[in-house]
Amino acid sequence: MVNLLRHRVVNLNRHRVVNLNRREVVKSIGACTYIAEDKEYLQSLQNMPRYEYEIYVEGNWDLQMKVGGEFYKCFELDKHVRECKYNPALPLHLSFDDNVVPFLPAGLFQIKSTTTDKKTFYEIFMVDELIRRNPNNTVKSICEMFTRRYFNHQSGLFIYGDATAKKDDTKIEQGHNFFTLIVGYLQKFKASLRVLNSNPSVAMRGSFINAILEKETFGLKFMVNANCKEAISDFIMTKEAPDGTKVKNIVSDPKTGARYQQHGHLTDLTDYFLISAFANEFAMYQNGGRKWTPPTWGRNKPNLKNTYQ
Repeated sequence: MVNLLRHRVVNLNRHRVVNLNRREVVKSIGACTYIAEDKEYLQSLQNMPRYEYEIYVEGNWDLQMKVGGEFYKCFELDKHVRECKYNPALPLHLSFDDNVVPFLPAGLFQIKSTTTDKKTFYEIFMVDELIRRNPNNTVKSICEMFTRRYFNHQSGLFIYGDATAKKDDTKIEQGHNFFTLIVGYLQKFKASLRVLNSNPSVAMRGSFINAILEKETFGLKFMVNANCKEAISDFIMTKEAPDGTKVKNIVSDPKTGARYQQHGHLTDLTDYFLISAFANEFAMYQNGGRKWTPPTWGRNKPNLKNTYQ
């Protein structure tokens, strides 16, 4: 929490002074009662550099500036963070990381395609993040959260995630796993499973995603909704290990003593979504741009075209 105890707040972009009639203890400028009433002023703050906006306006104080060594070295707040609204006319792509501490996460994506005479371009939006913490960090609970938010969605749903979670779980009835539970809880949406048979190399998928972030390789443009705070933090704070993989920064919960990976869960599930939804492009990237027959999902026959929508 940050104490805004002075009687004025200065907008560095417009050098405007806002007088406060009383002291408030708030987490961010946007949470300050007197400032929140001034919609025009709040709108003007969007001209601030994205990092400053996230910290001072949104109150995302855990976010750090890039200092080097980032795994997603081409992710930039000013370029890749914006308002991304849910479009009910487009399919939803829901990706999971099989993790429960500090939370069970899922990320929600949509893909918009634009075709010209020579090429098709894809805008990829991370429109929402779903976070369930103890005691609600269960598959059932996170699926219920999704259902509440998108109950009326009728344009299709695809499920992605960590391939290692496809194995039978001894804690679950025989023949079931993490993903069969998800499909069962979301049967209202007639969800289709798009989990690969194995996870590609961490270093290679990182290289592919950085190429998308930097150059919009294969006509792929990626953006994160400004409301996805955990995802934004992961993109900035996940570090690269000397072998090209991700650093697993393990910390302990001060209350429970439970040890967990501090960053990387939201970006992991983003990886799983991108390399599966754009399997052809990922295979071509691995092979220097040459076309390659894409991997199959489960028992489905190979499909020579990606079915994004």
